[in-house]
Amino acid sequence: MTERWLRIGEVARRTGLTHRTLRHYDDIDLLTPSGRTDGDYRLYSEEDLQRLLAIQNLKSLGLSLTEIAAALDEGLDAAELLGRHAAVLEQRIAEEQRLLATLRHLQGTADVGWEEVLSAIELTERLRHPDPAVRFRAALTEPELAPVEVLIELLSDPVAGVREGATWAVSQRPGVREELVSRMLRGDARARLSLAHALGKLRDQAAVPVLSTLLSDEDERVATKAAFSLGQVGGSDAARALGVALGDGRLRVREEASASLARVDGALPILTAALASPDLRTREQAADALGVVADEASVEALIAALADPEEPVRFAALVALGEVGGPTALRAVARAVDSPDRHTRLLARRLATKLSADEPLPGAQAR
Repeated sequence: MTERWLRIGEVARRTGLTHRTLRHYDDIDLLTPSGRTDGDYRLYSEEDLQRLLAIQNLKSLGLSLTEIAAALDEGLDAAELLGRHAAVLEQRIAEEQRLLATLRHLQGTADVGWEEVLSAIELTERLRHPDPAVRFRAALTEPELAPVEVLIELLSDPVAGVREGATWAVSQRPGVREELVSRMLRGDARARLSLAHALGKLRDQAAVPVLSTLLSDEDERVATKAAFSLGQVGGSDAARALGVALGDGRLRVREEASASLARVDGALPILTAALASPDLRTREQAADALGVVADEASVEALIAALADPEEPVRFAALVALGEVGGPTALRAVARAVDSPDRHTRLLARRLATKLSADEPLPGAQAR
């Protein structure tokens, strides 16, 4: 069967490409026609058309002609090439989105006049200045005029002082919580850490669900910061989330949850209930937090915890009773002076001395 050849004009009509484009592909060896006429006109085979189709498909992905040639002729790894191109495209999209956000911000400023527009541009430039001292001063100087998206960028600044300045500036702007969350919740660990920190500064009850999510973050620093920020926000929902975190498998997280819960108003019922948890870590941290709260209403629950099957819980409850004080706590501590455990006896003696002052211990015997 005789092979059918197509001249450049026919290929151009079929593909919508210009003669100039097809000649350029030939010049750079991307698509060299398989045949020539006696008059040296280009002739394209069916195989040439298939290659041309492949070129157009790859070009539609945004690949350069050089990249397309490497993919078709050099067997360049497809995943590597596409991944590299996707990264470049993502960066370009991020830059375009940043430009769009700046334009939207300036659009509002433009209602006032060009002088205000230029001032806003100048402030944005200072917020993105390479010198961290300039960025820091810009964040503190005019927080109400700074574009929110630029301040959010600075929350992940590599310089701690700049991050703090941006956090303060964000806290001066009402109604930024939703934008903060949408931009940072699915970011990297640094972004999530900055988000947890900023939400604590905002002290917005509506942020509690997000902070509760961050409380179980895989990054320990993020989870610890979320526990601290929940203590700053406070409220019953924050207290319940912190109560769950008392049993977190990471020591830093549960210790921060314990300390934060002790600062939250109304946490006492949650802590006393946690003393009956089946989880050892939860019971121990609850006893520790009750010592910080030092409310006499917790004494009976702490006395019951002195009979806990686990020594760390008993020890923490004894320490907490020493912090709470009062006659009932003193009597419970005095009974512990007779404990068969040496460490418990030594602690009970010290606590009893502190609680009793000049009053003799009921039922205590010298050892």
